[in-house]
Amino acid sequence: MKTISSQYHPPQDERELVLAWLRRARESQMAHYEMANIFSARERWLGVPVILITTIIGTSVFTSLTFQIISPEAKIAVGMLSVIAVVLSSLQTFFKYSERSESHRSAASRFGAVRRKLEVIYAENSQSEEKHYITTLRDELDHLADESPHVPVAVFQKIQKNIFYTGDANAQRNTSGSDKTIGTN
Repeated sequence: MKTISSQYHPPQDERELVLAWLRRARESQMAHYEMANIFSARERWLGVPVILITTIIGTSVFTSLTFQIISPEAKIAVGMLSVIAVVLSSLQTFFKYSERSESHRSAASRFGAVRRKLEVIYAENSQSEEKHYITTLRDELDHLADESPHVPVAVFQKIQKNIFYTGDANAQRNTSGSDKTIGTN
C-alpha cells in the first residue's frame, strides 16, 4: 500500500498560523464546491432519464387509447421503461444527491466566510487584536469542520494540486503551466 507523505512545518508565529488556516479554509471551500458540483451532476444524470422515460410512457398510454390492437412487444417495452423509470427515481430518492449537493454548497459558503475573515486579519496584520480573532476563528473552524459533510481525500488532493499560492516556496503549477492564485469567491 502506498502511503502519502507530506512535509508539515507547524506555524512559527500568529501570522503563519493565520496564513495556514486561510489556506486550509480556501482548500475546504473549493473541495466542498467541487463535491456540490459532483452531486448536482449525479442528480441530473439520474433525473433527466426519469423525465424522458416517464414522458415516453405517458405518450405511449395515450397512443394505446387510440389504437385497439397493441403488439405484445410494445407492451413489454412500455413495461420495461416503467421499471427503469421507477428504479432511477428510487435511486434519486435513496442517494439524496440534491440534499447532499446543497449541504456541501452551504459548507463551502461558510468556509468562504471564515476565509474572508482570515484574509482581513492577514492583510491588517494587527498583532494586538489577533489573539482575540484567532481564538474565535479557531472555534469557528473547529465547529465548521465538525458540521461539514465528508469530502473524500481524492477531492482534497485534486484541489490542493490545482492551487498555486503566490509567494509559496513549495508552490505547485498546474499542467498547463499557468498559475492559480488564492481567489476571493
